[in-house]
Amino acid sequence: MKKVLLALPALAIALMAVFASTGQSAQAAAVTLKVRAGDGQTGYAVNMFLPESIYLRAGDTVTWDFKWDEPHSVTFGEIAGNPELPSHPDTAVVDYDGTGYVNSGLVFPAPGGSSFSMKFTKEGNFDYFCFIHPMMTGKVYVQGEGIGEQDTQVAIDARGTTTYNSAMATLKGAAGQAAAKPVAVTGSGAGRKFTLQVSSPNDVAEGDVMQFFPASLNVGVNDSVEFVSSVHTPHDIVFPGPVDLNGPPPPGLDTFDPFTQSLNYTPGVKLDNSKPVISPMIGLDFPDGTKASFSFAKTGTYEYACLLHASQGMVGKINVTSGAPLPPNTGQALAASQQSGASGLWIVFGAVGIAFAATGVAFDNPPVSPTSYRP
Repeated sequence: MKKVLLALPALAIALMAVFASTGQSAQAAAVTLKVRAGDGQTGYAVNMFLPESIYLRAGDTVTWDFKWDEPHSVTFGEIAGNPELPSHPDTAVVDYDGTGYVNSGLVFPAPGGSSFSMKFTKEGNFDYFCFIHPMMTGKVYVQGEGIGEQDTQVAIDARGTTTYNSAMATLKGAAGQAAAKPVAVTGSGAGRKFTLQVSSPNDVAEGDVMQFFPASLNVGVNDSVEFVSSVHTPHDIVFPGPVDLNGPPPPGLDTFDPFTQSLNYTPGVKLDNSKPVISPMIGLDFPDGTKASFSFAKTGTYEYACLLHASQGMVGKINVTSGAPLPPNTGQALAASQQSGASGLWIVFGAVGIAFAATGVAFDNPPVSPTSYRP
């Protein structure tokens, strides 16, 4: 019995060591998990957090990856100051206890990708959003030990992929509807008006269709073309003319703000490929309305793009002829655009346009309602 009593303190010490070791292991089990902040493919932008909900333990870190060409933010709390700018610019991983304002700022794509990280230090359920895509929301559940399951990267990736695939199917369905419609033509003979659809026929909650319908259009030299947008996402129409878009911006474009300015544009302006022409932003609730129109002073091929979204495939061309009638125009999806000869310079122009928007005054007063937002 004496030996047993003597052994008890040693046993207690051993058990305490085991418990301490277990506690240290639990603490060391904090993980870093990655979530996609939007994604897409040529012609389509999925504006969703993938997945929208994640489940953590206190001490876990989340890194949001910005992989696609559409800018986004990760914003917790009520916006304070300019939301374009990060709330903690010099902090690699922001600690968050569920209070206050934390914001990634407006994050643009970068070679090799961009990211933003937060460590969640307390339990609770925390909502967040992208300030330029108000329908793009997410939730972080930080749970106590023994409550629910802690997410794994495998589980997050699986749910994110399911959400992405569903969203992409919805976007492609909307594009299919637009592509199935013949081009509206009013008038006859010389002076007809052709109407092109900008993006999808209606807003799509999951993201944006970054295409023109049709992507390639045949018209006569006396005809006009009207671009019509039925969505809240802003788009403009850019005919670059002789501008070398692989070089530096020409005079007047180095500080160009596409949200408040146009260039060489009036409704129905006659194009001749001699100078760049940029329409105002068009879309629902935009000051310049939902339409932009152009006519043509001479025959030729007129390539064009949306300044903000060219890098996502939003490009097209108009073939202007004075000879025999060209084949009839029908709605065309992205494949036609990719075969139309639109060159890689559009990608550069799109990147330049995004830089203009980022450095100009475009987001000084960013709208944050579901019915008025920027790209």
